[in-house]
Amino acid sequence: MHLDFHLVLNFFIAMLAILNPIGNVPIFLQHVSEETLEVQKNLARLMSVTIFVIATFFYFVGQPFLGIFGITIPAFRIAGAILLMMIGIRMLHGKPKFDDSTLQTQAPNISPFMQAKQKLGSIIVPVAIPIFVGPGAITTVILYSQRSESGLTTFFMIVALAAACYIIGIILSLSRWVSKILGHNGMQIVSRTMGLILCAIAAQFAIEGIAQLIPNLFDPQFVHTLK
Repeated sequence: MHLDFHLVLNFFIAMLAILNPIGNVPIFLQHVSEETLEVQKNLARLMSVTIFVIATFFYFVGQPFLGIFGITIPAFRIAGAILLMMIGIRMLHGKPKFDDSTLQTQAPNISPFMQAKQKLGSIIVPVAIPIFVGPGAITTVILYSQRSESGLTTFFMIVALAAACYIIGIILSLSRWVSKILGHNGMQIVSRTMGLILCAIAAQFAIEGIAQLIPNLFDPQFVHTLK
């Protein structure tokens, strides 16, 4: 079997770039800032595993899965854009996105791993998807899966994806350190800045989705014919 090393390497770099762990640290922190250090570390590990599972799922059955529900990539982009816009606006206003009261009422002897596991259920959406595994990441894994021409290449592409998710876990584990350096005011500034960026990303997703659905919509010549 032939191994396409360059395809695997390109896939690893592309996934690490599009998953953007460093840029997403403030968003992760906003959801886990009230948790203990041990819970945050467990959440970072669970989040990296969750991202890997979701991305691997879409690698193998992404396009058929969306097709079962009649969902196209453009439609997925627009849906993701709406969700990200809502999150971005809330971040701009400094509002928490989730109610953590369910965790606060847990028995004091519950293990950090179990606390992290319970918390994970409330932040898979939107942290794992669509912030990490958004329309761009899903499109990327689907396109690269179609370019793989051997089982060996596919195997190492999954290994590359696992390596990228492992790096994400490490970076998210260090998010508490980032929080201490920035302080409360610094985190507020970063959080609101990320909110603005999320709104811009949402707008971009919506534009790309609409442009794919209506290819000529943003063509100046097409617009001119409508006048």
